[in-house]
Amino acid sequence: MFSFKKDKTGFFSALSLIILVVATVITTGILLAQGIKEGNWEYYSIPIKIVLAVFWIAGMTIVLTRIGVFAVQRGNKKLEEQQSGENSASQPDSQNTDPEQPKS
Repeated sequence: MFSFKKDKTGFFSALSLIILVVATVITTGILLAQGIKEGNWEYYSIPIKIVLAVFWIAGMTIVLTRIGVFAVQRGNKKLEEQQSGENSASQPDSQNTDPEQPKS
């Protein structure tokens, strides 16, 4: 189950992506509306392309950073599981009260 306390990175990366998308849509809409209002929207095509390029680069950076952090978290969890498995294997089994049967 998803927990905000455990997955803070995922929450903030999703939040930053949402903010980035909203800002890009608003900025592009304003530039396009201004161009249409002036009657020469092609004049604003380069600023719109710059906004979309910045959006693409920032979005990919956020996504790839989140994937990297997730990989590190997954590796740490796997390492902890291996260490806890070694610790439980090295400790005698106190739950088993049956005497061992000799193998023939």
